[in-house]
Amino acid sequence: MELFDPSGHLTDRALLALVRNEELDELARLELAEHLAYCDRCLQRYTALLADAPLLIPAHSCRESLWRRIQARTLRLLTSRYATAAAAVALALTVLWGSAAISLPQRRPALPEVPQQLQHWPEQWSDSLNGALSRFNAMFDDLGGAASRPVQGGNA
Repeated sequence: MELFDPSGHLTDRALLALVRNEELDELARLELAEHLAYCDRCLQRYTALLADAPLLIPAHSCRESLWRRIQARTLRLLTSRYATAAAAVALALTVLWGSAAISLPQRRPALPEVPQQLQHWPEQWSDSLNGALSRFNAMFDDLGGAASRPVQGGNA
């Protein structure tokens, strides 16, 4: 079969063979694909031939499921935007109305002297908090070790 006409373009028979998926050797298919890659005229003729071919109909449409997903995503976006805006307005109004009742003193009184036993309070509080946290972590470590041991002598 002749693939190219004298002007260097694909013949109608070659394009029809490609559309009908007829048996062509590998070299012929490669030459057709390469020519269609750079020749707009032949590509347009090939596309016109393909447009006449029947289109495949899908087994089931995905339109409904996609529409439901789009609606759900839109609802989530609108809800989150309005919820964020409502929370910001509520916070702003709370700060605004809450600060209206506060009256600032005209003159700042002198701060009283801190007693000696209260000067070391932050360090003592931090030490006791660290101790409680380490006991808490040790308790969970013991629970983790007990969960990894097999049960012995039980009827499971």
